[in-house]
Amino acid sequence: MEQSAMVRRAAALIHAGNLAEGAALCRRLLEAAPGQPDALHLLAMAARKSGDPAAAEALFRESLAREPRQPGALVNFGNFLRAHGRVSEAESLLRRAIELSPNFVPAWHNLGVLLHAVDQLDEALRCASNVTTLAPRDPSGWELLAAIEQRRSNPAAAIAACRAGLGHTPEAARLHYSLAQLLREDCSFADAALAYETALRYGYETPELYQNRGEACFEAGDGDQAMAVFNAGVTRYPDSALLHGLRARFHWETGVPGDPVAPLWLAARTHPREGALWQTLVALLNRLERHEEGRAALAQARELGATQTPDLLLLEAIGLARTGEPLEATRRLARLSAGFPLHTEIKLAFAEHLLSAGDPARAEALCAEILSANPYEQLAWAYRGVAWRLLDDAREAWLLDYERMVVPVPVPPPHGHADNEAFFNDVRGVLETLHRMRAHPIEQTLRGGTQTNGFLFRLKHPLLRLLETQIRSAVRAALATFPEDASHPFWGRRAANPAADGFRFAGSWSVRLMSQGFHVNHIHPEGWISSALYIALPPEVHDATDHSGHIQFGVPPIELSLALPPRRIIEPQVGELVLFPAYMWHGTVPFASAQPRITVAFDLVPQG
Repeated sequence: MEQSAMVRRAAALIHAGNLAEGAALCRRLLEAAPGQPDALHLLAMAARKSGDPAAAEALFRESLAREPRQPGALVNFGNFLRAHGRVSEAESLLRRAIELSPNFVPAWHNLGVLLHAVDQLDEALRCASNVTTLAPRDPSGWELLAAIEQRRSNPAAAIAACRAGLGHTPEAARLHYSLAQLLREDCSFADAALAYETALRYGYETPELYQNRGEACFEAGDGDQAMAVFNAGVTRYPDSALLHGLRARFHWETGVPGDPVAPLWLAARTHPREGALWQTLVALLNRLERHEEGRAALAQARELGATQTPDLLLLEAIGLARTGEPLEATRRLARLSAGFPLHTEIKLAFAEHLLSAGDPARAEALCAEILSANPYEQLAWAYRGVAWRLLDDAREAWLLDYERMVVPVPVPPPHGHADNEAFFNDVRGVLETLHRMRAHPIEQTLRGGTQTNGFLFRLKHPLLRLLETQIRSAVRAALATFPEDASHPFWGRRAANPAADGFRFAGSWSVRLMSQGFHVNHIHPEGWISSALYIALPPEVHDATDHSGHIQFGVPPIELSLALPPRRIIEPQVGELVLFPAYMWHGTVPFASAQPRITVAFDLVPQG
């Protein structure tokens, strides 16, 4: 076999994953032609794929030393270096490949990927544009161009890039999926659902496609189609904990007849070694307060040989505490914490258990350990505050200054609206159309009500845009009053980010509580500042002597079994925004009324 044929055969073998056979062919070639650069390059690729980076780098260098003018080897070596964090070296190699071969598409594409990753977006855009010019039928170039435009906060251009690419390659399944993602983010939900369906038809099929397509159908107002998509997803991927959990939650919230977790039970028994299925099942059963079934599921998982993941073991330990075995729960949690020292959820669960078991000092020490690794772990601060309160430690007042940190701020009506009542009544009308579910989300804290789906302020309704603008103004006014204390876990996060607004929304949603509805006491683990803006209130909430429908602060969740009274209670007012630390326990007192209590809430995090 001549040298060029041997090189082509070795390249095909290595590309197909037959590394040993491909590498052996390269060595035969090197015996006949010592130092042959193509063989060295292919051996480098085989070493990289087999997990031997030192050998791969040495072989790349030897190949390029033998023949420096190899655009393909330069690109592959550059990608290797980028994957190992050596970005500047990688960029240099990719630029050298372009100098050698100005029309070499892989060099332009991979340089664009690298520059996109390091936020050199203008130069990345030039690279992607060159790829689409040189290879208009290559969908990956259009995908890259769309991703860069999206990062440049230019969604219209990103969507246009996907559509232009599909004009050249209408059967590019992944490009249809990219278009669907962009359309959904742009709130074109019906078009997004159609693009997901097209991607599926052309062969792009993942659990995430079913997840996103189902949610897009629901957001477009077609709940039946959404349920059909989720059912199809669990049929296609029967061992997907992601899809089974999503389908069960949607079933529950929409009030479809039947047991929402029945298909998940069947899937776990059918795929008994899939620990994630059992973990999802038990977590949902516990959320539905079906604790006995949750314990039965844990026992069955162990009996059927499920992989004992840390999360399953954690659920077992928590279950022991609930069944009246706190000492054994303590022992199990201590072992898990020692065995999985980087598993923050285990340590947080252990701290919660220690508080309920009457050992606040040990819980406080555990929280301090968590916070030494992550100073902004909000749940650790929340548990630490409870521990300090139980220990009568003065640091509780430093962490939780209920008078200064709970900040009511008026949100005035925008220009063109007569008064607060008229504006917020109009906002209420918009929000009512978005509350399509029939039950609260399984994993959220509200009871006796519904919550809107997705990020509220992404929607394009003009009233919601006006509301966001007014909220931003109110938040800026509140932040201007914050003291500067860089050492504080709440005040200090503003001091470190003085530029512009100093904040961004990490989530936004609306809650509609009906009679006897309430929020269990909770915190927001992903936030910095949390909030409640009152849109509509039943008359029974005003001046209620029992604080019905009021927001209370400082009461830990019922799971801690601590009879601690609230530190502060605020009577809601329509048009008033209440801001507070995300780590501060808060909840809603139940109320009785024929009228709903409607709020908008959001989490803020520091900008940057």
